[in-house]
Amino acid sequence: MRGLKTLILEKKSFGQATTASSSHMIHGGLRYLMYDRLTTQITCWDSGNILQIAQKNLIRLPIIWPVYQGHAHGIETVETLLESYDQFQPMKGGLRHLRLSKEETLSLIPGLRAEGLIGAVSFDEWWVNPVELVKKNLESARRYGAQIEEGRGLDEFILKDRRIIGLKSNGEEIHAKILINAAGPWIDEVAGLADIRIPLRLQKGTHLVYQEKLIPFGLLLQTMDQRYIFVIPSPQGTLIGPTDIATDEKPGEIKTSQEEIQYLLKTALHYLPSLPVQYDSTVVGARPILAQKGNEKLLSRGFEVLDHEKRDNLAGLITIGGGKMSDFRLMAEETANLACVKLGIKNPCRTSLETLDGEALSPSSFKRPSSILQGFLKTRPHLREAHAFSHLAFAFLKHLAHSHPKGPEFKSYYSV
Repeated sequence: MRGLKTLILEKKSFGQATTASSSHMIHGGLRYLMYDRLTTQITCWDSGNILQIAQKNLIRLPIIWPVYQGHAHGIETVETLLESYDQFQPMKGGLRHLRLSKEETLSLIPGLRAEGLIGAVSFDEWWVNPVELVKKNLESARRYGAQIEEGRGLDEFILKDRRIIGLKSNGEEIHAKILINAAGPWIDEVAGLADIRIPLRLQKGTHLVYQEKLIPFGLLLQTMDQRYIFVIPSPQGTLIGPTDIATDEKPGEIKTSQEEIQYLLKTALHYLPSLPVQYDSTVVGARPILAQKGNEKLLSRGFEVLDHEKRDNLAGLITIGGGKMSDFRLMAEETANLACVKLGIKNPCRTSLETLDGEALSPSSFKRPSSILQGFLKTRPHLREAHAFSHLAFAFLKHLAHSHPKGPEFKSYYSV
């Protein structure tokens, strides 16, 4: 779209690895509010851009978070978190949360365990077929002249005087002024062909797949070890997951374990006793999280554009690492920005001003959040957590100080 001659190579099939094994959601990252508030904010902002450019591919997904006696977070704490999330919902076309009584919750989710249920809070996300979303992006690229080829991997880089000037693929030499390593969990393997390293902390995520749509709305469920998994209904059926486990397996060799399957089943059956034990299949992938210090639960899900000329004294190569499907457009924008600077191209990014079908859009009324503070906190996980906690602590005091009148009836709210 900026006038560059562009070739995209994919070793196997586009969107069939990490993207296909995702939770199929464009979402703001509610749980990051507890330790990485700025990532939630900027993800909500770009989720709004994605909604605009791919609206035909997205379906509103109301999610219900049931709260039970003995849960780590009580109903007031949970609603405080959702009130904080409400601040960012307008960015991504989301509706404000609703607080639900026990009776309302059970009427919305037939078969949900009633014992110990206090009530629930609902929040708003978007479901997408991720592989179709990839295809729509590729179609848009083709319209602007991109050459796109599947079944072509990287054999080796072509180097000259600490500059990568091209690559070899399937025995063919291809020369280029800039190469971009956008290989997800394989970025370290790709960089290794140039004798550089990009340390990753791969997190394995497994979902159980049911071909039947088992419940009418999404669920967010607390696990026995105080993590959370989703039950996600869609036109394709139902997903339950994901797990979130550090792994040393290679990205292409990751497999679902029986322990993961039992973990997901045990959690889901605890809340949905009539859930079929026999699922149809599993899907597993690796989240490519950039290596960071600190507890696994505090890992930033943010992304980083790596300039290997500055980082490794190796010109001609850029890597995009980390991130989520929910901010893929921004990841691409910042990566292309650096490439354009190096090539002397001044054409601005326009991917938020046009749908994937080529229809013009008006500029967003929401300004992009500042990246300066986010960059500062990125390498300081405990300070990042303290920043998030301070916002939630203030929000909790505000929550307790105000009355909360009953909101609209759930089904009329979502027009279902």
